[in-house]
Amino acid sequence: MLKLNWHEPNFILQKNFGIASDASTVNLYLLRKKYNIEVAESDGILFRHYNGKNINRCGYGFPLSYKNFDLSAAIEILKADSELRGENLRFCLCNEEQRAEIDKIISVDWKFFDGDCDYIYRMENFAQLVGRKFHRKKNHFNKFMKEYPNSEYFPLTTENFPDALQIAEKWFAEKFDEDISLKIELAGIKEAINNWENLGMKGGILYADDEPAAMVMFSVLNENCIDVHFEKSTNKFAATGAFVAINKFIASSAENFSREYINREEDMGIPGLKKAKESWQPNFKLKKYYGEILK
Repeated sequence: MLKLNWHEPNFILQKNFGIASDASTVNLYLLRKKYNIEVAESDGILFRHYNGKNINRCGYGFPLSYKNFDLSAAIEILKADSELRGENLRFCLCNEEQRAEIDKIISVDWKFFDGDCDYIYRMENFAQLVGRKFHRKKNHFNKFMKEYPNSEYFPLTTENFPDALQIAEKWFAEKFDEDISLKIELAGIKEAINNWENLGMKGGILYADDEPAAMVMFSVLNENCIDVHFEKSTNKFAATGAFVAINKFIASSAENFSREYINREEDMGIPGLKKAKESWQPNFKLKKYYGEILK
């Protein structure tokens, strides 16, 4: 039986598969320490193993490949690997289609955590803010533009990285919280900046009264979808609509307007984050499941 050569995610992984945030090679790299992610590649298949603090982030992700492959054989490889680890075979972050494919081969006691769902939105809704559902967002945008008529949006580049980092550090300071997840997120932002080209990152920054007001960092999942990794503003500007403004500018940009979707990732079961993501009216939520093989 093939023995997988596990290692920490790096820059030379195969690129993204589909529109799920967990299949983003940027996330595999940036979240590698948070969830103790390991990866292995064999015969064009990317294997993933997670060992997070919570049970919904423990186990193997669905094997990923650009070509057709024998899932039964891949699962046998994972069975053998789990035995070497002294663990029962577990899966995590499997969407409904992937779950169904696994169910054809083995029996898994699947469970569902709503906080793992990716929020998927239509790009045009963010760009245009049209209709009753986006009336409040449109008002927030108009409020920001009235308050800061000379505001300017620019793509995120090496020249304005210091300003983006300033926003992130102010955001962190305003939280005044020792929550380790906030420290990990700030560290992730710094790591994204330090490895910008290697990760293929993109982004935008918004200035108001010549001050850095908001920033977004994202990557391209495929020609039709971007994945937003970080989105930050300071209290001063967030209160007047900076988040709505920068999201509208990002979606309206020439590089993104022709794309169909934005993935703004999970809410992780955090009530405030869930409310914020729901307020943007997702087109759908990509459900993900975790579970252990039934013996």
